[in-house]
Amino acid sequence: MHHDDVPTLVELAPETRTIAEAYFEIGRCEGWCAGYAAAEADDERRWGQLARLLRGGVPYDELCERRGEHARAVRHRALMRERGITA
Repeated sequence: MHHDDVPTLVELAPETRTIAEAYFEIGRCEGWCAGYAAAEADDERRWGQLARLLRGGVPYDELCERRGEHARAVRHRALMRERGITA
């Protein structure tokens, strides 16, 4: 594909250059918005995966109890109550 017959921006008349720059800016903005939306969708997917993983897991205090670390389990429960995460 050859572009020898396409003038550069410098070669364009001022009005034509303004139109060409406006089209370029619209494309740049649309591309940025599409990339941003794709990144947001990817973040949403990843946070959803993490939430599903955490919902299906064993609570930390229970894991502590299973390992025989009763004091650590008690401290964790107290911390969760202190922060208002659990009642």
